[in-house]
Amino acid sequence: MYQTEIECLAEMLGQADAVVIAASNGFDIADGYNQFACDEAFLRTFGDLHRDYGLMSILQGLMARWPSARERWRFLARLIEYGYRAYAPSPVMRALDEATRDMPRFVVTCNCNSRFLKAGFSSDGLLETEGSFARLHCTASCSQETYDALQMIDIAAGDLPRCPRCGAVLDAAVDDTGRIGALEPFAAQRARMRAFLDGHASDRTLVLELGVGQGNRAIKAPLMAWAERAPGTRYVVVNRDEPVLPALPENRAVGIRGDLARVLADLGMAQNR
Repeated sequence: MYQTEIECLAEMLGQADAVVIAASNGFDIADGYNQFACDEAFLRTFGDLHRDYGLMSILQGLMARWPSARERWRFLARLIEYGYRAYAPSPVMRALDEATRDMPRFVVTCNCNSRFLKAGFSSDGLLETEGSFARLHCTASCSQETYDALQMIDIAAGDLPRCPRCGAVLDAAVDDTGRIGALEPFAAQRARMRAFLDGHASDRTLVLELGVGQGNRAIKAPLMAWAERAPGTRYVVVNRDEPVLPALPENRAVGIRGDLARVLADLGMAQNR
């Protein structure tokens, strides 16, 4: 059954006019970045903060009320270095790139590390629904602008990055409440996503959902609703849990339950046969 599903996915990709890649925490974990874990990589990077503050995960660090802006930036500077600047595409990311690069594609993700950009995916084909710590915004909200984190911080010096407009401290442009979505470039990303979906609504578009939570309302729910309205769209869910599929005919919706790394590796072999 598994091999049949892989071959079906390969056939759908081969017939597709465009692909929408939906990626969430499951994809991040397969890519080697686990924001929930107090694992070896976390302790190697944030071990002193673990000892000093009991920090147990990247997510906790992003949400924490740090005692000062300097202590928050003690965490953020290291996160930007580890999670973004030092990133090299994993086998999982390379396999996804190779499987989809020959057609129009758009990535929508709630992962906040801009790794798709580092892996060579186009900035014109990316929506980061919860922002990215590769971008910084003014804590005084003096504008809708964000700034390239790598140009605004000096990790070695440990200086606080400041807004070039008003001088307030900058912070990571990450938020799951929707507020970050009003800032640039995220508002422009959302507009390009709408244009991509509108432009391919009548095409044979494949939605490839990778490691998205079954109750995800930011990515999964709207994409399933769109697929149900777009007559030529096919939808594939890859998840370690039992896949939840849109209300489509069986020949247009496939669920693959398994390890993302294995699925993408097997997909590559099926495409090359």
